[in-house]
Amino acid sequence: MSDTAEKTAGGPVRRRGRPAQNAAHAVDEGTLLALAFQTFAERGYEGTTLREIAKQLGVSHNLINVRFGKKADLWKRAVDWRLGRASLDVAVAFDVEDGPEARLRTLVHLFCRWATFHTDIVSLTHVEGYRNTWRLDYIVQRFILPFKERLDALVHDVALIRPVSPISTPALMALLVQGVGYFFGAQPLQQRIGAGPLVEPRHAEEQAALMADFLLAGLLPAK
Repeated sequence: MSDTAEKTAGGPVRRRGRPAQNAAHAVDEGTLLALAFQTFAERGYEGTTLREIAKQLGVSHNLINVRFGKKADLWKRAVDWRLGRASLDVAVAFDVEDGPEARLRTLVHLFCRWATFHTDIVSLTHVEGYRNTWRLDYIVQRFILPFKERLDALVHDVALIRPVSPISTPALMALLVQGVGYFFGAQPLQQRIGAGPLVEPRHAEEQAALMADFLLAGLLPAK
């Protein structure tokens, strides 16, 4: 082996001053996709480069290309990985074995709680929601519309048995995601306007429950 290359026991080949030649395959996929998603959410698609992600992981950006393809491919993989798992936390409400009103109440509470610890998803939808791009189409078609269709059906079922506010489901979803999620995601702003410890993780569940009850009071007026 030349004096310009090194190899640790059982590890990847490394050239001095450069990332290991097969280091990208040694990085856990979940770690890589989590970092990619966080970076896309914080800096936007245009503001993110594979080179930057690779640098944070200590691998060659060319190796990320080999493993995931182009930046668009990595974006899709990261979005599928993150939103696919996160959506399960809320979707379980549709399968609650109580009546439709109980399912809707459970859904709103779960969604408010969901928004407290998925603020990176809130950030990504905020960034992508302002422009007509293939990325917005991807998120809407794969994740948002399927959820909205189930929510539409659930609200319809509730309206058959009790009064329901005429607010649209897109407006309700915006309140749940961008409303509750923004409160917990934009902590520097909330601290500056007096939120204090209310946006800290130790108070998240309590605050989420209060927000859910507030929204439900408007969505399901007294009979």
